[in-house]
Amino acid sequence: MENQRSLENIISARSLINFIPIQMTLKAAIELNVFSIIAKSGPASHLTAKEIASQIPTSNPNAAGNLERILRLLAAHSLLSTTLKPCPNDETLQERAYGLTNETLCLVPDENGVSLAPFIILNSELEIVKSLYMLKDTVLEPDCLPFCKAHGITIYEYMSKKPEMSQLFNKSMAEISNLNFSEVLKVYKGFEEVKELMDVGGGIGTSMSKVVSMYPHIHGINFDLPNVVAQAPTYQGVNHVGGNMFETIPDAQSIMLKWVLHNWGDDQCKKVLRNCWEALPKSGKLIVVEFAIPEEFERTKAVLNIVTLDITMMACPGGKERTTTEFANLAKHVGFVETKFFPISYGIYVLEFLKIEEARD
Repeated sequence: MENQRSLENIISARSLINFIPIQMTLKAAIELNVFSIIAKSGPASHLTAKEIASQIPTSNPNAAGNLERILRLLAAHSLLSTTLKPCPNDETLQERAYGLTNETLCLVPDENGVSLAPFIILNSELEIVKSLYMLKDTVLEPDCLPFCKAHGITIYEYMSKKPEMSQLFNKSMAEISNLNFSEVLKVYKGFEEVKELMDVGGGIGTSMSKVVSMYPHIHGINFDLPNVVAQAPTYQGVNHVGGNMFETIPDAQSIMLKWVLHNWGDDQCKKVLRNCWEALPKSGKLIVVEFAIPEEFERTKAVLNIVTLDITMMACPGGKERTTTEFANLAKHVGFVETKFFPISYGIYVLEFLKIEEARD
């Protein structure tokens, strides 16, 4: 017992409180435009806190000192690299300068303006954090949905009343889908034979536009709630259609569900899948893109990402991450019979479900 409570183990256990400070420090750095300021100074460049603070619109005399503390924590978590630079007023002295790492480069908009930053900001919003405070109640109370307990309504109802959060959510989903879906398009070739594709729950149509851009023979349909598609830009080859996937889905030759099912519990998933089945012709294909939990637990970055996301799904929309077997069982329950799995990378899977009408109960 004495060994188990050594100072080393105590320090290690104390580090478990680091999660909230590092997430909020990262949020602050994004909102202060720190990573973009460093990136604009050139590849592999390093800037001191004073140099960065000089480009932030503030008259606070303590800005550089407080920013130094923020940068130092990010560097301690390997989110920034460090080097020493001579002080401009006295070259015999040195001060710490900070540069981007591969992880924080992902927070800087690329040539298309896409980055992971909106996703980080969304998951650091008070509404989300407050929901996570209610996690224990999912164990203690039947059918507890933490977001509902914290705010009195579902996250989707909340966003319909809060346009600013809805816009952040849609931007976040568009950009994270853009980043993840690009990998899908590199590996998965099942779109080659598709003539018409409807992206159900497709948000503002970012992914559908990428499919049509790569496969211009496809007639693309982006289907989501009316208030969502109202925010969608115009894309060549893509028609935006408003509706509710829980009520009815328009007919289409092929349907895609991309990171939709993980937002919902099994009963809601069956409802959406059943509506997809109804909308497809005989031998129509449903293409599902999701993260999948491995059947045998692994300690990898990919699995850590999925099981962390699973907790957010439990706290906010009330959904969950699943194994490929669990996805297949949901699809079979509503009548899909043929299942094909296509592993992409980092836990992303494409699952194909084929409709054969005679097989349905």
